[in-house]
Amino acid sequence: MSRVVLLVEPDVDVLGALASKLRGRGLEVAIADSLVSAAERARTARPEVLLVAQELSDGHLDAELAAYPSLSLVPRFLLVTREGDLAPNELPRDPESIAKRVYALPSKAAPVVAEGGDFRGDLQQVSVTDLLQLLSMNRRSGTLSVTTPLGAGELRLTDGEIIDAVYRRVDGEKALFRLLTERDGTFAFVSGTQSALRRIEQPTNLLLMEGLRQLDEARRLREVLGIEDQNLLAITPPDPEGPEVEQRVLLTLVSPRTLAQLLDEIAAPDLEILIALEELLKRGVVRTLAAGAARVELADPERMSVLAALAKRVARAGFEGAARIGVAGSQKRLVTMLSAIGNLVDATVAGDVPAAPVPHRMARIRLGDGIDLELVGLPLVEAYAPLWSLVLPSLIAVARVDVGSPELFESAASLTGVPVIDATTLLGEGGDADTHLVAGLIRMALESAAGA
Repeated sequence: MSRVVLLVEPDVDVLGALASKLRGRGLEVAIADSLVSAAERARTARPEVLLVAQELSDGHLDAELAAYPSLSLVPRFLLVTREGDLAPNELPRDPESIAKRVYALPSKAAPVVAEGGDFRGDLQQVSVTDLLQLLSMNRRSGTLSVTTPLGAGELRLTDGEIIDAVYRRVDGEKALFRLLTERDGTFAFVSGTQSALRRIEQPTNLLLMEGLRQLDEARRLREVLGIEDQNLLAITPPDPEGPEVEQRVLLTLVSPRTLAQLLDEIAAPDLEILIALEELLKRGVVRTLAAGAARVELADPERMSVLAALAKRVARAGFEGAARIGVAGSQKRLVTMLSAIGNLVDATVAGDVPAAPVPHRMARIRLGDGIDLELVGLPLVEAYAPLWSLVLPSLIAVARVDVGSPELFESAASLTGVPVIDATTLLGEGGDADTHLVAGLIRMALESAAGA
């Protein structure tokens, strides 16, 4: 397909000769002998590339072109006569080299330019990377709004430098790098002075290079991991001495998350999260679970209505909220059970589990209209034994899910009159808990508390 170029050269003889040679290589060439006339020609020719003779620039071509909205967003090259190393925006006057470089550029239509230099267009025609390069070269200030099928984002610029970015749930450099990957949607640029808020400090050219590098690495790593359709779960608490990103990944994965959810919920760059996750998977402290480890009903509809009635009847007097069942075991065992609990229909797993082995809410299960059941984790660590007595009186039953438990715990449960169910034979020792077995355990605990 032919490409349209606008050749700007003050020497008329050189202009005609070079234009003729470029046309001989299949290019459509519009010509001009000055930037003023080039701006006029651009309104009708709509060039895809601007070729400007070195003689027309004193080293400030970007600033000079900023005065011409019809030229300011067209990719451009400076035609030079010197040999040796050339800058990325420089080309030799050799017609063959020019033609190769022009044909190598992505095919796209020029954006729509409005009065004052504002514009809009389609991401399938012009990428976010190209837009930012052009805005940076022209030292533009304003907001580049991007709308994609996944959501909306904004990039804010001052004098061509990106100072802030937001996209869906993320901001800063992470949002910028995410937007660089988008190829489906629309964009609009509106000129204007930006606020003082600045979350991005790096120069735009370095940001774009680093962003594209990270995107390539992240894409490769995601392909290697191959876990897009799986849930992830941490089976050990984070090491306080470990790398910060690893700690954040483990804290987030105390309840199952997909890879996409994990990347959204941690503010670190996607590549850093993926590198940390790869290491954690190798060490076996994060496990993958089939995303379809599909949802399991706590009980059939008829039995569920019975369970709801039991939960309403046995809730401890003097304690607000839903009836509560305790789950007692090691911190590691409680974390592994979260995955199975999360696969129960109508179960909402707690978003945060404390790193310290203190009693905590694990999940809430809806049994019926206005009737819920709450699961409370009780880590069996004797150093925290005084906390058990604060929680046990609110529980209707406790399921012990680890072999052996401190005598202090059995004694504390006995004093408060809370029945303790030995679930180790039901769930087995160690490893992941099966969701069907966990559902059976919850039914058993609730029925035991009710004396059913």
